[in-house]
Amino acid sequence: MGRVGLVPTRSAINLLIGELCVLSWKEEQIEKVRVHNFRRPFTILVPNVNSNCGALQPATRVFWGIHSLGLLPSAFIINRLISELCRLRNIEEAVEILKVVEDRKLTCLDESYTIVIRALCEVRKVDEACQYFGRMVSLGLKPKLVVYNSIICSLCKLGSVEEAERLFEIMNKRRCAPDNVTYTALIHGYGGIRNWEAAYGLLMEMLGLGWCPHFHTYNLVDSLLIEQGKVDLSRKLEGKLDAQLLQKYCKAGRLESAYEKLSSMLEKGFYPPIYTWNVFERAFQKAGKWKIARELLERMDRDTSEVTAEAEEVTLNPTHDS
Repeated sequence: MGRVGLVPTRSAINLLIGELCVLSWKEEQIEKVRVHNFRRPFTILVPNVNSNCGALQPATRVFWGIHSLGLLPSAFIINRLISELCRLRNIEEAVEILKVVEDRKLTCLDESYTIVIRALCEVRKVDEACQYFGRMVSLGLKPKLVVYNSIICSLCKLGSVEEAERLFEIMNKRRCAPDNVTYTALIHGYGGIRNWEAAYGLLMEMLGLGWCPHFHTYNLVDSLLIEQGKVDLSRKLEGKLDAQLLQKYCKAGRLESAYEKLSSMLEKGFYPPIYTWNVFERAFQKAGKWKIARELLERMDRDTSEVTAEAEEVTLNPTHDS
């Protein structure tokens, strides 16, 4: 078209680059191959090991060709192209396209930065990722949670926990609420440098927000506490986690698991807070199994009364050393 002086429409550009990106993605997919030269034919999965990004090279050439004509594809197609370049670790080319997006002040700039920063973190180029993060902020963009998480996770894996903590503070100041991924990364980061106080504080904060940690995360902090002789904090953490799991089971309708969890808590001397018990009550009432829940309630009342009576007896009859 260029040779005869014709200019392609934007729809044609979008279609062409989009299909080339899809083809590039399919180049590396695993295909089913039927093997017939056996007594019993069977199917095997064969990856395409000879892929050389053949379809993506024409896509980038088309992009730069229409760019020279003063045209650009849609925001969706641009980000698809950037994403595919990053997937194939051609981040330098993706950055060049990002510069075009920034110069033109396109609406996809926020997402384009997000894709590039995540790709840089995946290849452990955290310093560059931090530079682009700073650039995002200076442009007045609001980085998404996934951007913060990508950088924080990478920093923690590299042992740069203090930098990760500073970024955590920045995201809180910018009112980007962290999630369980954020907390888990920081907890493991502090666990790696044996900072039990910070790890314990973050895990308790995480539980307070209603998130249940992975077993390995809990086990890491609990091991640090026991290692430091903080048995009381270890027990407090266990009770907090059990109460959180109890709520989770009740809300999910897993009444058998909830019953077993509460029974286990009572046996260990843990008594759930009133709001957790209310969740337990409502779940069993809704399922028509209030009698079963009532048995545990009466048991908890008896145990609480016994503990109170023992405490009063100790207060009224204190022992004195002879």
